[in-house]
Amino acid sequence: MNITVIHGQSHKGITYTMTQRIIDSMMSDELEIREFFLPNDGPGFCIGCNSCFLKGENSCPGSDKVQPVAKAMDWADIILLDSPNYVMEMSGSLKNLMDHLAYRWITHRPSGAMFQKVGITVCSSAGAPCGHTTRSMAKQLKWMCVPTVYTFPLVSNAMKPGELKPKKVAELNRKAEKIARKALKRALRPRAGIRSRIMFFIFRGMQSSPKAAWNPADRDWWIRHGWTANIRPWKS
Repeated sequence: MNITVIHGQSHKGITYTMTQRIIDSMMSDELEIREFFLPNDGPGFCIGCNSCFLKGENSCPGSDKVQPVAKAMDWADIILLDSPNYVMEMSGSLKNLMDHLAYRWITHRPSGAMFQKVGITVCSSAGAPCGHTTRSMAKQLKWMCVPTVYTFPLVSNAMKPGELKPKKVAELNRKAEKIARKALKRALRPRAGIRSRIMFFIFRGMQSSPKAAWNPADRDWWIRHGWTANIRPWKS
């Protein structure tokens, strides 16, 4: 089982602890993990040059940082995104990475491997609701065609792991173990979801249209993979 973890921060606080509890609950001799800590392992700011859309992902000024992450996502069976709750959203570093990965959305050049991945999104906050943040991160994965994404928000009522009350630690462990079980079970029997298939056929129709000629990079990607014909990514 391969897991790629993208941490939206470099410090190892409560959100990191939540992620580690999930990984610990999955631990086995067969488990392999690749981790990225943002912003250190991430690219510089996306400047909106549209090069990734129009010229290909390797034309991005930050491709040397973006592509290792993209390849690790394709390699993984489970993709885990985590971020503390920063003003009711994911961290700026994680959002910036997602901006760089926009070319992988179903609207452009999705990776066929993503249709059978499992996603997990993790977020903690000291007091504010953080369900929106886990859903926001999940949205990024779903638009990259990950069919199943489990969310793990936690209002910790603490600023550091050492300040967590015993009752909150028990809640954290219980939820982490539950999500780990669900994610492993789904990863062992992967399948493309209905939403992902519907989105595929919608944008397959768009990429098959003569109007798609405005962006040859996207159109040729779909044609080259046979997706505008009879090949389906979840069967490849």
